[in-house]
Amino acid sequence: MCIVSHRLGSYDGVSVEAAKWQRGFSRLGYSVTRAAGFFADDASGSDVTVTGLWAPTFGGCPPEPDITQLRRLCRTHDLLVIDNAGSLPTCPQTAVALEAEALRAGIPTIVRHHDPPWQVAWMKDVAQHRFPLHNPRMLHVTINRLTELQFRSRYPELDAADAVTTMHNSVDTAALDGGRRWATRRRMGVADDDVLLVHLARNIGRKNVPAALRVAGNLRRRTGREVHYWLTDPGGEIGAPPHGVRIHRGHAPSAADLHAAADIVLLPLHWEGWGLPVVEAAAARRPAVTFPYPVLSEIHGLGIATVDHRDIEMITALVDDPQRRRAFTSANYRSCAALDVRRLPASLGRAARRANALMAGSGAAT
Repeated sequence: MCIVSHRLGSYDGVSVEAAKWQRGFSRLGYSVTRAAGFFADDASGSDVTVTGLWAPTFGGCPPEPDITQLRRLCRTHDLLVIDNAGSLPTCPQTAVALEAEALRAGIPTIVRHHDPPWQVAWMKDVAQHRFPLHNPRMLHVTINRLTELQFRSRYPELDAADAVTTMHNSVDTAALDGGRRWATRRRMGVADDDVLLVHLARNIGRKNVPAALRVAGNLRRRTGREVHYWLTDPGGEIGAPPHGVRIHRGHAPSAADLHAAADIVLLPLHWEGWGLPVVEAAAARRPAVTFPYPVLSEIHGLGIATVDHRDIEMITALVDDPQRRRAFTSANYRSCAALDVRRLPASLGRAARRANALMAGSGAAT
């Protein structure tokens, strides 16, 4: 099978989730090819760099798609996954061409939608009649129920064919175990009694770094303890920190170490398609402080609780009261079991069978 996306191998959410799907399909016995316009990690010999999925210069336009290359991908694989390349409209021409070749080859296709254009404010005007991809002979997988309902409403043909479903992003609970709390904190200069707030986010507007810094400043004033704010994105300026708050930047050696070192995980964003750091915090037994973005209610519906970023009294209690913190995080940990990545291969198998049935034009898998 082949996973196609704009960029793979990076820290962004699409790359992280694509890697989980790659491992999941491998466990099902598939040989997996990665195809992307750009690889942020060390590309393997089986990876394919696809012309037309990535701009050669920042802010530029991708080159014209190589139709011969797209046709070869579709004719040499048994299953195709178009991962956000059919949703985020950075190269719609290539995505539409890939859809046409997939239909011509009759290859069962899953189109996974992370960021449809109507949910991305700065891209609302670039949507086309055929984009985002919405052909009912393909299975369309959304990462939240809100987006699924929007696709069913906008494209009745998908609803009629039952060709759209939701698969929430999974969490690798095992990978978050065994982190080195004290070694990580000592390396950063964080004392045992200090408070470490971790903000797993890119330094962009919708991630709401100013709100995260306000939480840090309020907690410093409320507790009188040394407060550290760790933004995992090393790039860009964030302005002066609140008085008494120390700033740390950059990625951790491992997700387990990062969560083990943290006292609170911050995610006060305005919009997110899912919000994996919220679920990862639950899996790592850490409280998450959030802004009430729309899809957060789906995570709450799974039994995972968060704290509003304005509720400094509750945030302080979770920092200062170990018993209250254990009760809060233990309940969250139990609730996130349904999203464990070990359940993913079975879900991918069902999705592949449904994609096969849709492309074959029958009601059941062939």
